[in-house]
Amino acid sequence: MVFTAHAAHLLTPDPAFLKFLWTGVDLFFVISGFVFAPLLLSGGFAIRAYAIRRVFRLYPLYLVSLPLYYLIAPESAEKFVYLLKHLLFLGTTSGAHEAFFFNPAYWSLPVEVEYYLLLPLLARLVAGRFWVVLGLFAIFCCLRFGIVLGATPFAVPEPNWLAILRVHLPGILIEFLVGVFVYVAHQHWLGSAQRSQALLAGLMGLVLWLALGLFFARHGDQGIGVHLWLKAYFSLLCAIGYGLMLFGLLGLMRCEDGWCRMSAFFLGNLSYGVYLFHILVLRLYAQSGLSLPGVVAFIACALSVLALAMLGHHLVEHPARTFGRRLASRYAPVRRDSR
Repeated sequence: MVFTAHAAHLLTPDPAFLKFLWTGVDLFFVISGFVFAPLLLSGGFAIRAYAIRRVFRLYPLYLVSLPLYYLIAPESAEKFVYLLKHLLFLGTTSGAHEAFFFNPAYWSLPVEVEYYLLLPLLARLVAGRFWVVLGLFAIFCCLRFGIVLGATPFAVPEPNWLAILRVHLPGILIEFLVGVFVYVAHQHWLGSAQRSQALLAGLMGLVLWLALGLFFARHGDQGIGVHLWLKAYFSLLCAIGYGLMLFGLLGLMRCEDGWCRMSAFFLGNLSYGVYLFHILVLRLYAQSGLSLPGVVAFIACALSVLALAMLGHHLVEHPARTFGRRLASRYAPVRRDSR
């Protein structure tokens, strides 16, 4: 979805609705919240093993992609400083120019890292109590509104600190928590014969998503910006739409057979590489001077991105994650035999 949003200009001079697919990043936050919900609700876990797995999941392919973007980035007096800050996931701490200098898609990675760092503390705070999650959601919804109310645009030369917080965890935690709600709801209705509930939720999410997409296609960012509530919660509404659709799909598709699980793992394995490398391919195509027909250019770029993602997964991601799991297993708590 994010690739399509960034490559939409290849398909049509008026992308409109296709640009709305940038909200795929909101889906990413929801899925991340869903995946880590068991840890959040666990009351505590082995932090060292968890940290090792996270480092070897996130860093290796990122460290491969960053020098490639450095090579094709325009010359700037601040270029090397930007590189150092990106290495520490601090590239979104001063403004849009730095955040988007190498790869606009990088902006979401610091948020993910912050969630990883906060998760052990959140797990102890929540301690399995769902009402605490609801309380956190309410608090951060209010915080999000206050941040947006006082924030300058992130793209201005010197955005204020509220604009910075808006693209970090204080402004985005609520989207991760939507994924937690989906996980809890799915566990509650797991095995239920009432598939109509899942279908209804999925349809509600689809209707909400389409309504938001059509609004964006007609009014764009400016239309969102003139309405304070939409400006504050447009991304959250997108996340809720994705959460409802995710809940619906989980209820309707058991995905217990071989082909379904294999397809899901295959796509999951490629997703991070696609996210990291798609801007690289689009920029190289733009710099190449080639003038392919729009649809052909889109397909060629998409296939190139997939090829890079597959290569990155097999040569970097999979070996690094395997090593990380082995290393983390040394620090995982040993369960005693109940006998």
